[in-house]
Amino acid sequence: MKARHLAVACGVAFAAATTAASANDAPAGGGVLRYVGEARDPGGRLLYRETHYLDSRAPAPRRVVLYQCADGRPFARKTVDGAGPAPAFAFLDARDGYQEGVRTQGGTREVFWQEGKASPLKRAAVAKTGATVFDAGFDAYVREHFPALQQGKAVRARFLIPSRQSAIGVSVKPVAGAPAGYLDLKTRLDAWYGFALPELKLRYRVADRRLVRFEGIGTIRDGKGGHGKLRIDFAQPAEAIEAGELQRAPRGFRLAAFTPCMA
Repeated sequence: MKARHLAVACGVAFAAATTAASANDAPAGGGVLRYVGEARDPGGRLLYRETHYLDSRAPAPRRVVLYQCADGRPFARKTVDGAGPAPAFAFLDARDGYQEGVRTQGGTREVFWQEGKASPLKRAAVAKTGATVFDAGFDAYVREHFPALQQGKAVRARFLIPSRQSAIGVSVKPVAGAPAGYLDLKTRLDAWYGFALPELKLRYRVADRRLVRFEGIGTIRDGKGGHGKLRIDFAQPAEAIEAGELQRAPRGFRLAAFTPCMA
């Protein structure tokens, strides 16, 4: 894979890792939280929304994310099981059948990836990739290293790229310019071709270590199958909801033929 393509693949994987709340944010005694992220293009046009449901009633927290077009139609879904930097997860884009994730099969953790309904499913043992951070686990990784980042230090990890069935070294470091009470971070590849990685910025609120903004290449493909630059804002705080709403949410998710959601 050429350096530019690898950089974009890494950027897309990082975009998929954005999340604005962790299991630590759940209500005391267990419960369900909901929060929404709005993705906009560089011109400010709303592209889609992400509705996140964080369920902490079980011993291992579970997150369900519904991706919805600007008109409210759901078109993709992701589940994340477990906490920490390396959770199990499964993402499916119903428009064309693209899917990726990490699961346990026959007692072995594997990463899987499928470009579309007509493409073969590719699998590989996670242990062979050398990955230490998966998908939304990146947010947990940042939280674990928050004190070091606040001190101006860079941190490094082996991040899983499902489409490559392998991992790549990445670094995260603080950058200047954040408003008071916030911490701005930038990611890049730990390789000579790291310069090819489109700039990825994350903004965290220091008080509760919550992600409030992501800027970079988006994980969701547009109507032409490409990945453009966008900004995802988690402007509103998470709110506690009835568990029944989470149970009803997947019912609104239907497999369908490819229909461009973003022009």
